[in-house]
Amino acid sequence: MTGKGAIDLAKVFLINPGSPERYVTAGERYIALGPLYLSSYLKKNGHQTRFVDINNEQIARFDKKEAFELQGFYAKRIKKIVDDFQPDLIGVSVHYSGRFRPALEVIELLKKEYPRIPIVIGGIHPTIFPQSILEEYPIIDFIIQGEGEVSLTQLVETVAGGKSAYADIDGLAYRTDGKVVVNPKTNFIEKMDEIPFPDYDLIDLKEYYFDTSKWFNPKGLPIHVSVFILSSRSCPRRCTYCSMFMAHGPTYRARSAENVVDEIEYLYHRFNQRYFSFMDDNFTLNKPRALKICQEIADRKLDIQFDTPNGLDLNTLDEDVLRALVGAGLIRTCLAVESGSPEIRKSIHKRIKQEKIYEVFEAVKKFPTLVYNVFFIIGFPNETFETLEETYRLIKKLELKSAVLSFATPFPGTKLYEECVANHLIEMDYSKFHNFENLYYAHKDPFIKPYKLDKKDLVDFRLKVYKELNLTRYLKNLV
Repeated sequence: MTGKGAIDLAKVFLINPGSPERYVTAGERYIALGPLYLSSYLKKNGHQTRFVDINNEQIARFDKKEAFELQGFYAKRIKKIVDDFQPDLIGVSVHYSGRFRPALEVIELLKKEYPRIPIVIGGIHPTIFPQSILEEYPIIDFIIQGEGEVSLTQLVETVAGGKSAYADIDGLAYRTDGKVVVNPKTNFIEKMDEIPFPDYDLIDLKEYYFDTSKWFNPKGLPIHVSVFILSSRSCPRRCTYCSMFMAHGPTYRARSAENVVDEIEYLYHRFNQRYFSFMDDNFTLNKPRALKICQEIADRKLDIQFDTPNGLDLNTLDEDVLRALVGAGLIRTCLAVESGSPEIRKSIHKRIKQEKIYEVFEAVKKFPTLVYNVFFIIGFPNETFETLEETYRLIKKLELKSAVLSFATPFPGTKLYEECVANHLIEMDYSKFHNFENLYYAHKDPFIKPYKLDKKDLVDFRLKVYKELNLTRYLKNLV
């Protein structure tokens, strides 16, 4: 910190932890968008940042068939940054539950050598479990729940100023007199266009390049990595199983189409970036805005391709919307059907009529340059053999080439979790949730035992569907 009185400079060291070793694979890299957003907001408010991406380094070593050893990397890179930069605060991202253990490993190294530097974590996992994490792990000083730009800025200014007015910081979890205090998260940024673009000065984009030669690339554009775009935050649908509203807030907030395409255009010209992923919870919820984004891309003659990994809301899609999206560069998407059973869809607040499903899939088939995957979730409390059969029949009727069948996961804070706890349907110890490495991929095994099924019934059903899909694809390739 420099200056006297009001805080005019504070320093924050941001860290993206690695992944559980058994889940590290060669190939795809991704850019951690959260720390880049935090950095740009901190800089906008006059502060300094540094960043290290352990996950990307881990994958880079794997690609080179070199062993990654955290202590060696810590000594070579992380310790040097701390010694040179002298941060007032260290922030560690824990976006998914499976990242919690790797985050702890680097926090333990930091606390052992720099016990006086406070450490804050954020992300979906700590947002869901702030109380239990601070009770169980004294090496973590603070947790920021949900959207972090404003709260992190307030926290570092408080810490760097030698103050302890933590009760005034929205969404902050901390300790006082040995007790954990969790401030409610109530404030979210409303004017989304005022958030600066992610801080790409923080990284060397070329360090994230990888072999994309096998990617679907109908335009034949240069693709080195997909850059994430977050054009809106949250979703008002409130599906019973979805926990994203806890991270992104209770209300849907969107950037203007012009602002979104300004970011794309900036990346297009500065880095020659041609591939993007819209990471919105519900990209097409506001159809006029989505269509305006497509029009802006066309008007600015941005020759790009993009995908929507989190899926598109079927209720917002029709042939005209799909034509606009594909015309702007959409080449890959996911369609979230969730269940073939109208009863299941109604119970989870997934309000899609059967006729709408058929309509959308007929429309999608008219665009040969659009590849799509389909999301299904099985194992909700009221799942039965009959509802599974309805899902199976829908998969067959839609003639799907690919589908993802996940097991329903009762994340704390969701309506699904409340039902499962009330009816003793969860066969796991949530007090040890932080230690479940398989939560890195939260759908490896069923978490819920439905009222009228065994877990094995769910496993057997998914295996049956996957085998049939693979066989269908294999037979078609022989023709």
